[in-house]
Amino acid sequence: MGRGAEFMKPIRTKALVIGGGPSGSTAARHLAGSGIDTILIEKNPSFVKPCGGVMPSSAFNELDLPRHLIKREVRKIRVVSPKGKEAELELEGGFMAMVERGGFDSCLREEAKKAGAEVIEAEFKGFAETGDEVVSEVVINGFLRTITSDYVIAADGAGSKSLASLGLKPPASIFTLSKILPGEQDACEFWFGQSHAPKFYSWVFPAAGGISIGTGSVRPENLRGLLENFLSRRGYEPGHQGSVAAPLRGWRMPLWGGGLFNRGRILFAGDAAGQVMPFTFEGIYYAMKAGSFAAEAVASGRPDAYKKFWRKRFYARFLFMKKLWSLFGNSEGLIEKFISMHRNPSVKEASMRLWLNKEMDGKALLSYMNIFREFLS
Repeated sequence: MGRGAEFMKPIRTKALVIGGGPSGSTAARHLAGSGIDTILIEKNPSFVKPCGGVMPSSAFNELDLPRHLIKREVRKIRVVSPKGKEAELELEGGFMAMVERGGFDSCLREEAKKAGAEVIEAEFKGFAETGDEVVSEVVINGFLRTITSDYVIAADGAGSKSLASLGLKPPASIFTLSKILPGEQDACEFWFGQSHAPKFYSWVFPAAGGISIGTGSVRPENLRGLLENFLSRRGYEPGHQGSVAAPLRGWRMPLWGGGLFNRGRILFAGDAAGQVMPFTFEGIYYAMKAGSFAAEAVASGRPDAYKKFWRKRFYARFLFMKKLWSLFGNSEGLIEKFISMHRNPSVKEASMRLWLNKEMDGKALLSYMNIFREFLS
């Protein structure tokens, strides 16, 4: 990747996208597809983000994604309460698509390249100027260079250097720890319990070569103990061969705050903006949609329109799920009620629409909200 000998010349582009994950690659593909001169920079193309890799099947049509990226179709969601009570949701009319993040992210960068974006392996260091033109300092092939652009879409993750360069605080975070273990898994499982997932959940997902098992906490120093507690609850004996041999994978997952969209001509998308769904903590789909909204705003020459696009589509849903998480995430008793409610066929149906139909209209969302009215009043 790169410009070869042209590295020694000044670099100028209409739009610079920082970060080659799902959000940044989607933004670059949309920008280039609109005829806008676009450069996408990615620090480490070989990096594989520790991630459950779960997306709704409907996203592949909506976002025009190659179907070969789907490594597994999962048609069950299983939720387990702190007391061990289960609710199982059979997905109808769609499925949860499991993707492998290394290949997925690489393919998205290739799609951006096919659309006309220039993809460069480069590390963003900071902004030198942020006026009518944005001057970004980057390291390419070991040399410090500048890229001048009219707009920047910063999609450089939860530890965003773009935010730091502007003196902005990153979103608050949940920290996760997981490992891949041998075995088979037919459902995406979500386990609740303060002993292994305070204010979060532990999970067991199908994964390439086995199952992904992990947990999360707002306090990273507690993660090893919490994961061991969950492994024990899930039936793994201490010293289990697969458990011991599997390397631990830690990651930082941003929490949605709702207020970060752009600073002038610099727009923030994906994890850098904390655009992860509260409670379910889905990130890939919403990151990609944010990238497309940011690109649409840049293409229109109205960066402030990005906020309008995103809020019109997702604000009500994110706000509602944040309220649910703040309520149920703090009480094992309420979590028990929450999971018991999901044995009701009408609640199952509403939840299935929430998981699979990301274009849920206002009436459908209101119907889902009414299920929990007694708790939210």
